[in-house]
Amino acid sequence: MADRQLLLIKQETVEGTDAAPTATDVVWAEGVQFTPKGDRSKTTVDKPGVGPVAGKLTGQYGELTFNVPLTASGTKGTAPKWGFLAKFCGFAETIVATTSVTYAPAADPSASPSGTISWREGRRTHKLTMARGRLGLKLDENQRPMLTFSFKGLKTAVADGAVIAQADATWTGWVDAMPITQGRTTFTVAGAAAPFRSLSIDQGDNVVFSDRPNQRRVDLVGERIFSGKLKCGTLLPSVLNFETLAENDTVSTLALVHGATAGNIITVNARFQNSEPSYSDDKGLDVTDVDLSLVPSALNTDDDLSIALT
Repeated sequence: MADRQLLLIKQETVEGTDAAPTATDVVWAEGVQFTPKGDRSKTTVDKPGVGPVAGKLTGQYGELTFNVPLTASGTKGTAPKWGFLAKFCGFAETIVATTSVTYAPAADPSASPSGTISWREGRRTHKLTMARGRLGLKLDENQRPMLTFSFKGLKTAVADGAVIAQADATWTGWVDAMPITQGRTTFTVAGAAAPFRSLSIDQGDNVVFSDRPNQRRVDLVGERIFSGKLKCGTLLPSVLNFETLAENDTVSTLALVHGATAGNIITVNARFQNSEPSYSDDKGLDVTDVDLSLVPSALNTDDDLSIALT
């Protein structure tokens, strides 16, 4: 986290009502970007001149994006600190006591809770209420595994803030992630142990802001779609053939397991159909790139993506 910046997020008891985040609601966030949003209506009055006419700003809300290290809590069956953020993004949390915590798409994302976000940057405080968002993954060789978040919320006016102090953040429970490396991480795709380069998974934008008489809110609505990009070492076609998988409309699986000690093991599972691959050379090594479209195993299930912590 950069100096003199602080992100606080707290679940709302009453949707859209400021939950007043405090130091214990700090989030280990990296690369935070806050963007005020709105639409400016245009006037098209018939007039003798050719100059423009001042517009009116409507539909004001805010967007906040950031990354969080993908970590487990250190204790089997105990939710990680970032778990509540996943719930704001339409993910369900399943806890098996002393065994596991799993995050997977919820059957009804429209029922997801909302949060209040306080983004303190220098002497400015930006606040969003009724915040809901999208969750993604950014996994790269020799880098820390990261969760990516993109939130929308009802924006309040930016306000003056006090100088940020050490006491404004309580970091208990937050830990950094270890890099993805040989000996710490295993990876299989379509049953093959392909040399892992990178994997990103993004969620389509089903976060909808509405601003009309009797309705000003942020909801998770519409179709939920996950897409991804995979880069890995090229194997013999007899071992892993992305071309044949694409031509046959095959639904394959991938699994990345990161960590070795109980309470700190992360398993990312996905079911997907892949595009036709593209091939390249990286310092004499053959590399394959494919686009992924995640799909569940049946029309009444939500198992296209899961993050299990054990």
